[in-house]
Amino acid sequence: MSANQIAVADKSQEGYVTFDDFMSLPIFFYHTIGVDPYESTGSKSVPSRWLYVIFIMHVINIAFNFGAETTVIVLYYDDMESIVDVCMTICYLGHDIVSLLKIFSVQRQRAKLSALVREMESIFPAPNREEQRKYQVDYYLRRCRFFMRGFSGLYLFLVVTYSFYVYIKYLIQHWILESVDAEKAMPYYSVSPWDWHDNWSYYVMYLIQVVAAYMTTTGHISTDILIYAVNMQLVMHFDYLSRELSEFRLNKQSKNDEKCYVKDLNLLQDLIAYHNKLLSLSDVTNSVFGLPLLLNFLTSSVMVCFVGFQMTLGLSVYHTVKLAIFLLSAVTEIYLICYFSDLLIVASEGVASAAYEMSWFEGDQRFKKMLVLITLRAQKIVCLKATIFLDISMETMTMFLKMSYRLFCVIRTMYQ
Repeated sequence: MSANQIAVADKSQEGYVTFDDFMSLPIFFYHTIGVDPYESTGSKSVPSRWLYVIFIMHVINIAFNFGAETTVIVLYYDDMESIVDVCMTICYLGHDIVSLLKIFSVQRQRAKLSALVREMESIFPAPNREEQRKYQVDYYLRRCRFFMRGFSGLYLFLVVTYSFYVYIKYLIQHWILESVDAEKAMPYYSVSPWDWHDNWSYYVMYLIQVVAAYMTTTGHISTDILIYAVNMQLVMHFDYLSRELSEFRLNKQSKNDEKCYVKDLNLLQDLIAYHNKLLSLSDVTNSVFGLPLLLNFLTSSVMVCFVGFQMTLGLSVYHTVKLAIFLLSAVTEIYLICYFSDLLIVASEGVASAAYEMSWFEGDQRFKKMLVLITLRAQKIVCLKATIFLDISMETMTMFLKMSYRLFCVIRTMYQ
């Protein structure tokens, strides 16, 4: 494609929603940690060599912090006076490990994710007013952005609170209150290989921890909101298919005119093929994101119970607020996954109802048999799946809370 053709194409899409509008926020977060989740066809793609350098630097930094935090657990795990510090460090480590596993899982499925993106881009509504009105693209983009921005904002607020509170506290005590007891501290518990107290290396160590916290938090954000973006587009397509089926009307001349009847039959065949395509894309989505979804549920259950346990130990207001934000973030992450999966379930089940509501009784046997096919396929529940172990829905949220509470009771009993 020539430069003039690209300019004309870009100009023709101004004012219309594009596929990249759904994917831009996840890609932005991925790029900040040096990850390119799929092969981009756009002209604004970042050179892979720079992303690779950024990612390697982040991995080295994470490995350093992982070793420092693990040392804390090894040294103080049997010290009852340090139980809060150990529990919090375990939560940090769990958060870090899951983030890295989610990133590497998506990278391992990069070829499959790239194929999924190309397929979804190929069926995305064309940049014209009538097509986008039929799909209600603006409505789904607004909903998707609301949840993506809200979740991203919550997690960024979490990492900023944990990373900068101790330093702001030190600045207030040292410069405003002029307290002689003001001491520099690190935002996260770790064992440093050098003495950073009262020298410039304090800021180096502090920066290392903050960058590591951002990287692991962004790993959660980027993977989850990428799932939101893909899932919301599937919901949009299923809802469009349901409307097309329910509004499908046989041509009045079909009974007497074979050409009109063949035209109606071809339209129905196109809708059936479209439904098959959506079912296939749903399977690929679960294949790509199944492991990250499973990791979300397994680790969030453990972290929620550890955080809940710490909140029962009578800590200071500062620690309690920090733990409450952490708890809210973990529960919100699971709730949104369940919510989006439930949207997909409702949208996919609507296809069967729409097929029944159309004027199928006016068609002959061939038309009715074809309609039976799409109705039967629509009986299959389409949802997000945490590999083969768990079909996700709002009921899963209840199961998650029950499991977290049971683990909390076990840890509380052991402590007492």
